[in-house]
Amino acid sequence: MGEATAIVVTEYRGLKAGDLVSLRSDLRGSNVELRVVKNTLLRRASEGMPVHDLALQLKGPSAVALAFGEPTEAAKKLDDNAKKFGQFNLQGGVIESMIVNGDQVAAIAKLPSKIELQAKAVGSFQGPLAGLVFTLQGVLTQFAGTLQAKIDAESAS
Repeated sequence: MGEATAIVVTEYRGLKAGDLVSLRSDLRGSNVELRVVKNTLLRRASEGMPVHDLALQLKGPSAVALAFGEPTEAAKKLDDNAKKFGQFNLQGGVIESMIVNGDQVAAIAKLPSKIELQAKAVGSFQGPLAGLVFTLQGVLTQFAGTLQAKIDAESAS
């Protein structure tokens, strides 16, 4: 649990074994592992970790999703599956050292990923820089034309 970028605790009461298998395979593609755990073992394993407070409140069958990649991608996949399987409830967890509840996990799922934010930042810089390049290119072209006209005028005289 220490290496995970996000830890989300879920309740899977009512899910069929086939649903759990398809859920695991869907999450595996996003570098997320889903492990069914006993609540007492989760409490013991999480001692001294931020997720421990949440583990103390758990009742019923629990599963822990451990994300080792992009935390927002994991939240998106988990939220999508929570909508797909009505019995699959997000209890809460820890995303990049921030303790969140189930509703906050769903809200984080709506955020763009880090890569999308970086692409938007690059795009916002690209527009003004492209304008500057075209302006400078126009000035240089005009200067070169003026210089060529001056050279032609002197060679003609």
